[in-house]
Amino acid sequence: MNLLDKKHFEFLKSISIFENLDEKELKTVAKYLIPKEVDENEMVFARLEKEQVLYIVRYGKLKLEMVGHEDKFFEKGDVFGEVAVINNKHRSGTIKAIEPSYLISLNGNDLLNEDKIPANIAIKIFIHLARMISSYLTTAQNTSTHSLIEEGESEFVEFKSTLRYNLFTKKFDKEIEHAALKTIAAFLNTSGGTLILGVDDNKQVLGLKEDNFKDDDHMMLHLTKLIQDRIGIQHTRFINSNVEASDNKKVLRVDVKPGSSPAYLMHNKDEIFYVRTGPATSQMKVSEIYNYIQSRFQ
Repeated sequence: MNLLDKKHFEFLKSISIFENLDEKELKTVAKYLIPKEVDENEMVFARLEKEQVLYIVRYGKLKLEMVGHEDKFFEKGDVFGEVAVINNKHRSGTIKAIEPSYLISLNGNDLLNEDKIPANIAIKIFIHLARMISSYLTTAQNTSTHSLIEEGESEFVEFKSTLRYNLFTKKFDKEIEHAALKTIAAFLNTSGGTLILGVDDNKQVLGLKEDNFKDDDHMMLHLTKLIQDRIGIQHTRFINSNVEASDNKKVLRVDVKPGSSPAYLMHNKDEIFYVRTGPATSQMKVSEIYNYIQSRFQ
């Protein structure tokens, strides 16, 4: 595999850890990227191994097993191994392929060797690796919703005051529902994230009372049906919702994993494609969608 071929190079440009590199910088890094084929059931690395290598999934599917945590899966475009590159510690889990896979690896020693990869390039990559770890910590299952609220909105966290009630008009409003749904669709299309309903932009916990659902189950069922009808039932497996307490009020936390296929949001008979651009949700131009999907999902 020649990583400088147009198809593979375009794929590399779509990977988040390289997004701040210009073409010349990425070509410098590509010299030290090593392709690796992995057979079904073959182990990439085991828990407690000491290997300072970062991996990018070119295609296939792999599973991470960690003691005390649910299994996590990696597919095309996903990056793993960032913790070992940052801290040079033993692996905390085991990764193995559950179908034939092709990986692209980057040795952390090469990343730290200025004779190979200049420091100005390496630091851009390290910034993204640090963000990945920060995102993992804030969206980890054991991290409280209260902590997410304290940290505030980011590329991976967004707040909405309500699910369906317009606090200004004092009425139920389909546009309020649309605002929540477009955030979910954007998380699916980008790198995942967490939406918390019942919190305003200033991190004030408002609770769920204004949405006036009969009970928590009816609220979650309402959201699930909106997702199924407006985004698609095939995407619901990437979305997990729970009602939790924060500051003695209830909030609805929606954790969204990166989707495996494009998520279009139906709105006023149009299908709209949303992505995350920093801490904001943006509608992608029609002229940009094809190339983005080719790099993100193919």
